Amino acid sequence: MKMRSLDIFCEIIDNYGDIGVVYRLAKEFKKLYGENLKIRVFLNRLDEFIKINNRAKNLPIQEIEGIEYITIDYLNKNIYTFSPANVIIEAFGCNIQTEYFEKAKANSQLLINLEYLSGESWVDDVHLMQSPLGDCRLKKYFFMPGFSLKSGGVIVDSLFLARKREALSNRDRILNKYIPNLDNKNCKIGTLFSYEKNFEPLFERLEKERVKHYLFILGEKTQNSIKTILENKSYSNVEIIYLPFLNQEEYEQLISITDYNFVRGEDSFVRALLTGKPFVWHIYLQDDMAHMDKIEGFIDSYERVVSNSDKVSCEIHTKLLRDYNFRSSNDLKIGIERYEDFFENLESITKISTEFSNYLENSCNLIDKLNKFILEF
Repeated sequence: MKMRSLDIFCEIIDNYGDIGVVYRLAKEFKKLYGENLKIRVFLNRLDEFIKINNRAKNLPIQEIEGIEYITIDYLNKNIYTFSPANVIIEAFGCNIQTEYFEKAKANSQLLINLEYLSGESWVDDVHLMQSPLGDCRLKKYFFMPGFSLKSGGVIVDSLFLARKREALSNRDRILNKYIPNLDNKNCKIGTLFSYEKNFEPLFERLEKERVKHYLFILGEKTQNSIKTILENKSYSNVEIIYLPFLNQEEYEQLISITDYNFVRGEDSFVRALLTGKPFVWHIYLQDDMAHMDKIEGFIDSYERVVSNSDKVSCEIHTKLLRDYNFRSSNDLKIGIERYEDFFENLESITKISTEFSNYLENSCNLIDKLNKFILEF
């Protein structure tokens, strides 16, 4: 099937991951098809989009790099002027407006329900399963991102890969922007982006390191957590650097040149994986500890790829991932995780992280898989 037009719907709730994924997806398809594909992104609100994209404004309709960004409110008020695209992406199970959907059932060809990322095994069985819509022209399918060959993969966008290469070639210049006159040969540099958490065990470990650690602190929840923790404490071997909110491109550039990254959510997690640097993932908390099933699902995929190369380092890394996320609430209670083995084996964990990054890039590219599915539909 020829894709002539693409509409992407995204309902932002309380995070930057949803719009981060959608923004990245739209840019990559625009790069892939250029002027041959009209792309519109429909958003329920703009606050998060404005933060991750410096060119975005608080406007009901705007064009950025050949992509139209339109508010749902504008769509509702002007629905009679809109003709649905022939391909529609419904991001993360959001609700498409009734009037638009009724038009789409008669005029569009393909509706893709792009779900949240998961490493759980059931994803392989649901991926590309059809969802009945009744007797109409439009056909709907589930597209399930994941880490296995049978899943939908993760967004490995060429724009990010190019930005990573450029950042690595200019590491000293980029670091100097954040830390002037830094002798980065005698230190380690990391980023910390999380939900609410007590990082005293991390700081206590870094205080014992043989080299100084510079930590870039990102996101309001992380910064508030650390400011509370440090009210009556100080660490001479840890330089804490609070950064303002970075747009998507700035964040990608920064995590590409660090020695390790602590990340949260989905979009930032995938970016961290693709850097090939050691990572610690703070997964989104779910009721009844359901998020631990997702952690185990990812670990299963990770182990299948890297455990043969270095089983010991893999076990050290995955133990920290489990312990770091073992929580029933986001708060400042000290968790069960300990960081000694992780930092003592940072070099070997870098090697297996790079191996997994290469696997994702070469075998688990969501953009390639999604485009192939559409073309063969």
